[in-house]
Amino acid sequence: MSVTLTISEETYQKLKNIAQSRGFEDVGKFLDEWEELELANRREVVDGILKFHKKMKEKYGVMPDSTEILREDRMRG
Repeated sequence: MSVTLTISEETYQKLKNIAQSRGFEDVGKFLDEWEELELANRREVVDGILKFHKKMKEKYGVMPDSTEILREDRMRG
């Protein structure tokens, strides 16, 4: 199935630049793989967060939950 979509020239140019920077021959091929690429990107971000969390835990230990301290501060203020 094929669908025609009308977008601005500016938006198309942005998509074209992104596609080329990621090694795709054209926008169509980039869009065909976009969902998979975004999922991989999200996994990278989550992995980075988990690594950072582990590093902070190793360096500082387990930090206490500050929720109760924040509540007390609000009650005083």
